[in-house]
Amino acid sequence: MSRYYRQKSGELATAGGPSDRLPAEAERLLQLLVHLSVTSRTLRRRLAELASRGDLSEHELLVIWLCVAAGRVQSELAATLGISPAQMSGLVERLRARGLVELQRLVQDRRRHVWRTSGHGREVLRNAVPRVQELARDLMHRLSEEEQQMLLTLCQRLAGACGHTATGAA
Repeated sequence: MSRYYRQKSGELATAGGPSDRLPAEAERLLQLLVHLSVTSRTLRRRLAELASRGDLSEHELLVIWLCVAAGRVQSELAATLGISPAQMSGLVERLRARGLVELQRLVQDRRRHVWRTSGHGREVLRNAVPRVQELARDLMHRLSEEEQQMLLTLCQRLAGACGHTATGAA
């Protein structure tokens, strides 16, 4: 199978004839993977650009946001962001050193670290909101609110089908 992504048109193009076709389910899955991959990289790059204006990385901004409503276990944060536990350990320690997150140990299991966004972290997040809103408007203006909600719901269901149960900040 020879496939490539056309960046300008946003469509998949197939090299080869009808005999190269895969079963429809396989074709849909591969198309979905390519579209999600391109979209994810683009969104992450744009998020990194806006986060850097607040002296944060994209992962740092996401951790602050994920920990704002309820604490998050460090291993859950690593899985949610797709980084190794060792990378997450360094990331949360940097955030703690800057006063952006706070560590709490669970009473039931003192070995588990729960990270919560600090008051200073909430302030940093509030300062980032206008830039995030601008990015959201720039990217999502082509979709109605109903379509945006449907897209979010479908992505959450797909993540669940893949075995990932963590959700965004409440």
